[in-house]
Order: sequence, then structure tokens, then C-alpha cells
Amino acid sequence: MRISFFADNFYPELSGIPDSILITGKELVQRGHQVCYVAPHYGARDYEVVARALPQRPEYLEGMPVFRLPSIPLLRSPTGQSRIALPTGRSFSFLHAFKPDILHTHSPYGAGLEALRAAKMLRVPLVGTNHTPVEEFYRFAPNIARRLDAWYYNHCALITTPYQGLVSRMQEKGFKRPGRAMPNPLELSLFYPARNEEEREHLRAEMGLSGPVVIYSGRLASEKRVDVLLHAIKLLVPKFPSLTLLVTGLGIEAHSLHTLAQELDIEGRVRFTGFVPQDELARYYRAADVFAIMSTADSQSLSLMQAYATGIPAVCADSRGLHDYTPSDCGFLVEPGNHHTLAGKLKLLLNDSALRERMGKAAATFVKTFSPEKIVTEWEKIYRDAIVRNLSLKTASVQSG
Repeated sequence: MRISFFADNFYPELSGIPDSILITGKELVQRGHQVCYVAPHYGARDYEVVARALPQRPEYLEGMPVFRLPSIPLLRSPTGQSRIALPTGRSFSFLHAFKPDILHTHSPYGAGLEALRAAKMLRVPLVGTNHTPVEEFYRFAPNIARRLDAWYYNHCALITTPYQGLVSRMQEKGFKRPGRAMPNPLELSLFYPARNEEEREHLRAEMGLSGPVVIYSGRLASEKRVDVLLHAIKLLVPKFPSLTLLVTGLGIEAHSLHTLAQELDIEGRVRFTGFVPQDELARYYRAADVFAIMSTADSQSLSLMQAYATGIPAVCADSRGLHDYTPSDCGFLVEPGNHHTLAGKLKLLLNDSALRERMGKAAATFVKTFSPEKIVTEWEKIYRDAIVRNLSLKTASVQSG
């Protein structure tokens, strides 16, 4: 099969969505399929964040061709990098040459509108993935944003979402097409548990860490509610004087979070690392005891999955996809925004090494169900079914004409 992906969040933007799209493409290519991408143009500063130079044209990622649409910055971007592609039709000649059998859209906005037009022009099926509880990002007009989601994804033969609640929310606003929950694939080969406590202590010594470690990884944006985690750490420091909170990632809230740590008088107990490459990030995870995330907008959370793969338990906000991806044997769910409850569960885990080990082992087993091999097998079935149905409709149309 020849598959074209369309996305408004794409490399070099630091986000779980670009990661999952590239992982899917690489696995498809390994199986003998051909894959291309249509995505926004990013500036030199965005590539500098990931320590890469602007790509040459034509552009390829992991051997897969990429067509970049002109784009504009998204105001108040959670990552500080987000852009909206302009659906100018400039990708059409590229797509004509590629000859896709199916289009897979990951956005209802600029690149998604380009996909909608391309599907009609090429007369090929369109399937989609909705990654985002959009009302968390457009709080000034949440109902309008949700109706737009429903309108757009009604043009798809089928859509998937990382958690079932997102399908239900779309149905409330008029979504009528087939929809199902399906996890994003995860490439986690770099993330594996420390062999023993001695290895964990050795990693901590290398990093200048002397006590228990809680880790959060992800973008620093308001919907991630890292502020709640800082308030919880404030409550824990008297009981764990050598505790360190590792915060990895970038985002528009970075400065305010630094300021909050100072105001809470815990700046010495919080280490903001900024962006770190995957191999170094994996080392941070192996040095940690517990992962924590209080986001109210995550559909699946790549960083949570990385924690599970590393064999450490999690404390998560009981919100959206985090609810679906936090089994009781892998971690704890707590009320969103409640730093007292969060601190209590972190204290419980930090005090009980046997509980951490038991939950960590369960987490490492649980996350294996999201391997690229398993998820992409499902996508192959979806693509083939959509192509067959589309061919049947074309045949029926010709016969009736």
C-alpha cells in the first residue's frame, strides 16, 4: 500500500503526536509499504531546539518523503513551536506523483483540510486519528471547536482516538462515522528498567542526585498542570529533605514554573533540564523512583508510557486518557488539581520499595501491548478495508452510470 499522512503537528515539533506518526510510518515501511507526509513548514529556530539544521529539499525523514506546506505560527502554542499549515493545494502535484492508495489525517485544521481536498481530487479514501480533546486548548470557544472536530471527521471512512471518551465527546456534537479507541504505537527500545538498585544509585551519582527522585517529562504548558506537582513537592520536602523533582521538556510555561519553584522555596529540589535527547531522557527515567503527571489534556501520554517501559510506577490525574492508561496495578489516579492527594500517593510510593517494584513490573508488562508491531497490524487492516470499500463504491458508481 501507499499511504500519505497529513498532520499540523510534525517534526521538528516536540510532541507525542509527531513521534507516533513517524513511528507508524517507519513500521509500515519495514513491512514493505510506501509512506509520505504532508506537514507544515518550520523555521530554523524550531530545528535548533532539536539540534538539527534545516533540511534540504527534497526532504526525507527515515527515508520517507515529506512535503512542507506554507504555515503560520499558532498563537499561544503549548510547545512554543506549533504551526498551522495553509491548505493551498501545493501538495497536489507531489501527491499525484506519489499515487497514494489511502490518506490518513491527524488534524482537522490546515493540513487536514489539504487532506480533505486531496482525497476528493484523487478519489481515494480518507481515514483519521483525533489525538486531542480540543476544548482544553480552545477554552474561549470549546463548543465551536468540538463541532468543527465532528464536522471534519464525519468526512472520514473511520477515525480512531487514543481513548474512548474522545469518540463519545465528538458524538455529542454530531459525529456519526465509525469511531473506535486505539492506542498510538510506541517505540520504547531505549526505555528499559534499571537492572538493580545499584545501577539506579550509580546513575544518580553521575547526575549529582543523592535522594529519592520523582520525574515529570513533557511540554511545559498550562494544561499539563506542572504547577500542581510543584506544590506537592513543597509538601514532601520536609519528609524527604534530599528529594529531587526532575522536570524535562520545554514550553511556554517554563519561566513561570521556574518562578513558582522559587516562590515555594523548593528551587534547590527541582531540576529543570530543558530538552534532552531520547537516550539521555531514558537515563533520567532509570534514575527515578516515581513518575507523576497532572495533565488535564492528555489522550495517552508518551511520557507516561516511557515511565512504564522503564519499570517505574506513576501517579496521574484522573482525567481523559490518563484514566484509561493508568491501571490500578501500575499506579494511582488522583483528583485533578489536588496537590495534597498527589503528595500523599507520592509519599506512599517513596516509602514503600516493595510496592514500587511490584507496580513497576506490572507497568513494564502493560506497556508492551502498545508496540508498533501490534498497533500497525491494526492499521493495515483498517487501510485495506477502507480501500476495498472505496473500490466497491467506485465500481457501483460506474455501473449505475
